[in-house]
Amino acid sequence: MDSPLLSPAKARQAAIQAKDWAYVNSWLSRQYAPNPMPNFERNEDTLRTLLALAAANDAADEEATVLHHAREHAIQGFKAREEAEEKQKKEILDELELCLDDTGGQSLDELAESAAALGALSTKTEHLGQLIVELAKEEFSVQEQIAKVDMLHDYLQRELAALREQLGELKSNQAYEVPTNLPAMTAEWTRGTKMLTAKVNEYHDKVSALERNRSKGPTLEELVADEEDVTKLMGTVKRLEHRLKLFHDLPKDIQGARAKYRELERELDELTRQRNSKFERLVPQD
Repeated sequence: MDSPLLSPAKARQAAIQAKDWAYVNSWLSRQYAPNPMPNFERNEDTLRTLLALAAANDAADEEATVLHHAREHAIQGFKAREEAEEKQKKEILDELELCLDDTGGQSLDELAESAAALGALSTKTEHLGQLIVELAKEEFSVQEQIAKVDMLHDYLQRELAALREQLGELKSNQAYEVPTNLPAMTAEWTRGTKMLTAKVNEYHDKVSALERNRSKGPTLEELVADEEDVTKLMGTVKRLEHRLKLFHDLPKDIQGARAKYRELERELDELTRQRNSKFERLVPQD
């Protein structure tokens, strides 16, 4: 194989390839800055791909630069037109102001002041009218709030006057005066409270001790229940004794008792007839 030094074509191809690699290396260094360029395999395919990427990137950069310059030129032109329009408007306004009489100048000043007071962005009738309506609504709302605040202020004033009157009464009434011996009474009450607290604790301890040491006998509630049961039994005994007395005069044998019962029954019937007969005689006949 021929050496590039011996073949002019090979030498030119090597020089072109070296120039392309220098261009690619420069482009990669700019892309990865400030970091170092990574290592990669260097061959003809890689070179062709990187050359295409670098060319496309440079073309895009040039296009972006052109667009940037175009935008700047357009902005400068817009600013120049805006300045010219503002200058023209100012000249027209100055000329208009010179042509106005005193009444017109005063009206123009009042219109400008109204627009400034309303915060209007223009002096159009529709815009100013809408702002005046909104201002009227806001004024009405503020008036309502002021009326409510006035009502609240009057109420607080009345309450303050009543409180001052009560305070004066408290200061003038002897019933609310602090006794001169209040510190001594407070100290005495504090000592009494401590003594009572100690007594209460002592009584609690005694009650607890009695509950722990009480016998296993019946309680007070059980004694009351037993007393009620005994009272009921005594009533039952008395009723039975009364019934027993009713049968006291009867014979002890059953036949005699039955005969005595029939005799008493006949006697009851006879007494019933006598009663009825006497009752009939007492009732007058029609």
